[in-house]
Amino acid sequence: MSPAEQAQRIADACARDGLKLVDTFEESDVSGGASLAQRPGLSEALQLIEDGGAEVLVVAYFDRLVRSLARQAEILERVEKAGGQILVVDVGEVSVDTASRWLPSTMLGMVAEYHRRVTKERTQDAKRRAIARGVPTFANVPPGYRLKREEDERGRPHTVGIEVDAKEARAVRRAFEMRADGATVMDVRAYLRAQGIERSFHGVQALLSSRMYLGELRFGDLVNDDPEKGAPPAIVDPVTWQAVQKMRSVRGRRPKSDRLLARLGVLRCGTCGARMVVGSSREGYSFYRCNPTSDCPRRVTVSADVAERTVVAEVKTLLRGVAGTASVAEGIAEAGREYERWEDELDAAVRAFSGLDDVAAARERLLELRGTRDRARLRLDELQVAAGPALRITATDDWDSLTLDARRALIRAVIERADVVPGRGEGRITVKPRVE
Repeated sequence: MSPAEQAQRIADACARDGLKLVDTFEESDVSGGASLAQRPGLSEALQLIEDGGAEVLVVAYFDRLVRSLARQAEILERVEKAGGQILVVDVGEVSVDTASRWLPSTMLGMVAEYHRRVTKERTQDAKRRAIARGVPTFANVPPGYRLKREEDERGRPHTVGIEVDAKEARAVRRAFEMRADGATVMDVRAYLRAQGIERSFHGVQALLSSRMYLGELRFGDLVNDDPEKGAPPAIVDPVTWQAVQKMRSVRGRRPKSDRLLARLGVLRCGTCGARMVVGSSREGYSFYRCNPTSDCPRRVTVSADVAERTVVAEVKTLLRGVAGTASVAEGIAEAGREYERWEDELDAAVRAFSGLDDVAAARERLLELRGTRDRARLRLDELQVAAGPALRITATDDWDSLTLDARRALIRAVIERADVVPGRGEGRITVKPRVE
């Protein structure tokens, strides 16, 4: 009900104040304290104001606009620099252009951030207490277990712990034994499917690496491995579990693909809709194909050159006559976020692999993440050194002079997806732009 109710409040406010509602952007399940990179709806609204397509940003409630003083300062600066205004239906206009406006706006921001911080602390404390008594803080438990539920004094069911599902537990135990004896992940997946446990290829990999089967209830840094305090019963013995971890395919660092559409996610299999991945033949011929680990009934393969040529041609057509400014400085913020993301992922992996330093797969994964983190740091440093004045570019005239990242950014901005159906030639690729 909330999105519809907020949309109605916004429409009523526009009608009351004589504003023409140009567009509405909805964000569901996104924290008001999240960065703009994580808030596509708000980012689009801000861009619309900066482009001159709108003058006022209208929000139903202040805490849906922002719950972070840092984000609030960034949003207000962008809107007011573009000559726009922010109207929050429940508190009125928000501005910092004068001292008298700055004070109440900042106080509202402080209160909103305070409530976010308090909620986060209380939620974390509740999760800690739940894990400590053996109650999972997540809805889905791995196969072999099920949630143990009881009724409270009012007759309402609630989760009190985790118990073993005997039938699934036998299948899971056998799956670990198969993998430890040398069976492939696909073999294990087929066995589990025959036992009524349906999992994707990556889902089976996650199952085979879950420490819950050792009798550990985990959520982030929170761990409960004491059966007397509600930890789940172990299904797999430590020796078998460790043997399975060593069966993981050990890989060195994978070089970053230089193919234009790699990891963009715009190229899709026309049969199953899955994202296509880069492949290559022994002769060095590059192509995009439906993910080989998927269940696609008719996997699609297309020449990398053909796919990229088709997508680039569509991008140039869509951007013909459109010019924009770009500078190295615009990429510094993005590079900083990328570095922070890989730094966080490395930290999480270090915690997750604690005690498994002697396992080859864990060691290789940590080396891979460190390498990725270091490359992100290097890119950030290079951009900071090279920061300079903005350049005026057009996609059609300056495409060949753009960097690979810049080309990918343009593709991501204007192309929603490109579907490839079985067949031959460029005619089997259908490109769907983000805006018709």
